[in-house]
Amino acid sequence: MAVKKNKPKKVLVKKPVKKTAAQKKIAKKITPEKVENKVEVAETQKTPPKQNFVFSPEALFKAKIKVIGIGGGGGSIVSEIGKSLEKATFLIADTDIRALKKRNGIKHFWFGEELTHGLGTGVNVELAENAASQVKEKFKEVFVGQDIVIFIACLGGGLGSGATQIFIDAAKEFNGITLGIFTLPFKFEGKNKSRIALNALKILRQSLNVSLVIPNEKIFKVIDENTPITEAFSMVNKNLTGSLESLIDLIYNPGIINIDFADLKAILRGKGNQAFLNTVEEFGKDRAEKTCEKAFINPLLQAHGFTADNILFNIAGSENLSMFEVEKISRHISELNPKAKIIFGISKNPKLKGKIKTTILMTGAGVDGAKEIISEKTQPDTKNIEPKTAPKKQNKKNHKPSIIKPKKPKKEKEGVPLNFPEPVQMEPSEALQNKIEIEDMDLALATDISKRNVRRNGLDIKKAQEDEEKKRHDQEREWEIPAFLRRVKYKS
Repeated sequence: MAVKKNKPKKVLVKKPVKKTAAQKKIAKKITPEKVENKVEVAETQKTPPKQNFVFSPEALFKAKIKVIGIGGGGGSIVSEIGKSLEKATFLIADTDIRALKKRNGIKHFWFGEELTHGLGTGVNVELAENAASQVKEKFKEVFVGQDIVIFIACLGGGLGSGATQIFIDAAKEFNGITLGIFTLPFKFEGKNKSRIALNALKILRQSLNVSLVIPNEKIFKVIDENTPITEAFSMVNKNLTGSLESLIDLIYNPGIINIDFADLKAILRGKGNQAFLNTVEEFGKDRAEKTCEKAFINPLLQAHGFTADNILFNIAGSENLSMFEVEKISRHISELNPKAKIIFGISKNPKLKGKIKTTILMTGAGVDGAKEIISEKTQPDTKNIEPKTAPKKQNKKNHKPSIIKPKKPKKEKEGVPLNFPEPVQMEPSEALQNKIEIEDMDLALATDISKRNVRRNGLDIKKAQEDEEKKRHDQEREWEIPAFLRRVKYKS
């Protein structure tokens, strides 16, 4: 049988319809682009849906803060506070390469290898200055992009007293804020170290915006006789860390009444000012009263001769923070100096859980650093540590104004009156300084005044006792002479 072959089906292809001249004109006018534009215009004419605008906290200005520890002492402080203090970068500058290797996790700036060969500078201030001068231009890169630079150093040694000044001079072109935090040596470290520290402090203050001073002697006010030495220094670092952390949080975390970097910059502006920084946390019914009592008390900071021209403080609390508490604390702080420039803030922090946290920063001009430190008593707290040879208590009578009272005038002799000065109220020191002239006064009275106003040593006291004994002996010899013979003697 023959197999029929399937014939392929014919595919009908539609021929394009020829457009008339009129249709071609209309097609040219209506293009796809115009159609899309019409659709967009129609969509824009419709009312857009409401959108909730969310402002990202990342868009806020974040101040860049760098903390620099110089030398062994400053490096040890920075290495400890760097573990817990966030929102800041840290750097340690030192010539001792061995000390830098011990502090892992923190950037370091090693210098002076040609002069010190990787060792420290001891108490040689000139060696530290020469080593820092060689890298002064390179050190300027540290300030790039920073808003606040905090220098921490222990004065009295070579690097702390010498290199710190060179590195601060490198920040002269820096437009940000420079803050210095310095410690002063213990008294048992000797007068030479104290002299070096005070001279360095006087120069450093002139180059910085603001400075804080922590005398090491004040450690004895916060420890007892059983506190280990490592824990004692750690207490200082924790106090400093807490205050710095609270201050940085003010400019990072917005509050009900906000404090920003511009406010902080206004308080820290100037040259050569001193500062007081403190953070107080209290809880309970009388937490506002306790805060007022401790607001101006930081046992570790030097604040003698300090005038608070600028005051910045923030009060933070949980949901139960009342307006009365805020008013009480604010009024107490503002009464310190009503003429001062005051900036305050209020913030809520659920983590406080019933506590009130008050951070206060005060700046202003103070007396000369050397005079200030010398004039202040930095003795250990005798409540916890009593020395074997405790100093004798001063006689309170020496501090009270004394009244010079003349004795009753004797009978006039040969018509010549005995004139006495009027009673004068004065301090004993004033009597010596002004050299009050006592005329026509009984010798016993003058001797009594000199005894009260002049502080005598052991030789003077012994000599006075011998004179008194001699005088008494002479009187006894006179008393042995009969009266009629004594009259003859005086007549002669």
